This record gives sequence, C-alpha cells and structure tokens, in this order.
Amino acid sequence: MTNTATIDPWAVRDHDPSSLTEPMADTGEIGTTTKALALARADLHAAAAHDDPQRRRQYAQSALAHTDTVLTATDATGTQRRHAGHYQHHALAIIATI
Repeated sequence: MTNTATIDPWAVRDHDPSSLTEPMADTGEIGTTTKALALARADLHAAAAHDDPQRRRQYAQSALAHTDTVLTATDATGTQRRHAGHYQHHALAIIATI
C-alpha cells in the first residue's frame, strides 16, 4: 500500500498572495529610464500585433506615457531621449491611423 499525500498549491506562501502578512504597496514607479524605454518599445510591438483598434490605441497611449517618462527623466542619456522621440513618433502615428 502506498501512501500519497495531496499537495495543496495554495498552502505555501509563495503561491497565495493573500497569505502575505506584510503590506504590498504598488507605487506605480517604473524604476529606470532603461525600463521605461523597454516598456515603450514592448507597447509599440503589442500595438502593431493587435487587429482591434481599441487595443492598438491603448498600447500606443501607454507607449506615449513611457516615452514621456524617458523624455522628462533627469538621468536619461541623449541616446535614450532619441529613442524615446522615435517611439513617440511611432505611437502618435498609430493613434492617427485609428
């Protein structure tokens, strides 16, 4: 006879967010200009991949917000600002064609 124990995936803390005892705060901060630039690029790719005009607009608007973060960041390099400007141009072009 074999004894088998049922494993409850929710019994361990790393799978059950409600079991956390410390407060979880989402500050909404992106962290770095490099990450904001990567998020803008990812949003542009996602916008291009969607056929639904509303989804395309949402992703393009999100990309605009991320490029604004880079363009106004005090630690952004010239190259990062140039890339953000190009991404902003593409996002505006996507919005204009919807």
